[in-house]
Amino acid sequence: MRKQHIENILNVWEKHNSILKPSKAKMAMEIVDQIASTFSAGSFYYYILNFATLKMEYVDESIRDVLGIEPHEFQLDKLFDYMHPEDLQILHKKEQEALNFLLKTIPTDEIPLYKVVYLMRFRHPKGIYKTVLHQAQAINVSEDGKVQQVIGVHTDISYLPIPFDHKVSFISNERPCYYSIVPDIPLQLLDESISHLFTSKETLVLKQLAEGKDYKQIADALGISPHTVNTHKRNILEKSHSKTVTELIAKCIRAGLI
Repeated sequence: MRKQHIENILNVWEKHNSILKPSKAKMAMEIVDQIASTFSAGSFYYYILNFATLKMEYVDESIRDVLGIEPHEFQLDKLFDYMHPEDLQILHKKEQEALNFLLKTIPTDEIPLYKVVYLMRFRHPKGIYKTVLHQAQAINVSEDGKVQQVIGVHTDISYLPIPFDHKVSFISNERPCYYSIVPDIPLQLLDESISHLFTSKETLVLKQLAEGKDYKQIADALGISPHTVNTHKRNILEKSHSKTVTELIAKCIRAGLI
């Protein structure tokens, strides 16, 4: 059964994203580092996957801290072994939903503007499953309009009380955002994305809160007073209809804001 699930995933990639005219590969690591740092707060690692070769071209060493494995172990032939059986069973539907959106719903030139966001669970050597927020964004599109290279970022959110589901979100800072819940709910427009609720200063405070910093640490980092930090926090909670910081961070992570 596991073998069949893996074949389903590979078949989706081959059917929807078969690359006939690859572009020149991109590996500007200074750009990749900059992109990765904007994806996530907290414990995370990132990787570069080339769909033309189905090979990992780079895996960040922080994977040791999150999944307890070495970077060279994070290859497709081993990656599926670490996944929760339920996630592996439905991953091909998530990937099909993502490719349908990127390759059929939006113009080719907008593909790099969107992050594909969903939850995954990976087995840690200690015998537990870590819940990670999967975010992937194309950094290279082939000459025939397919997703050739992506940067993927996996953030450890095991500590957050987020109910696990198979929601797939398509998040952009420049275009409308969408989501679907595989396999039940078709693509929906996120009319009131939480990412548009906050001012630039509130967003900075939010990201500091997500890193677990206290009022004084945030105040020192942003050059404002602890009182101002508290005011921003109160406004952020009110705008997002959140009762606690944990609930707030959970909402923002699922919306791809942090």
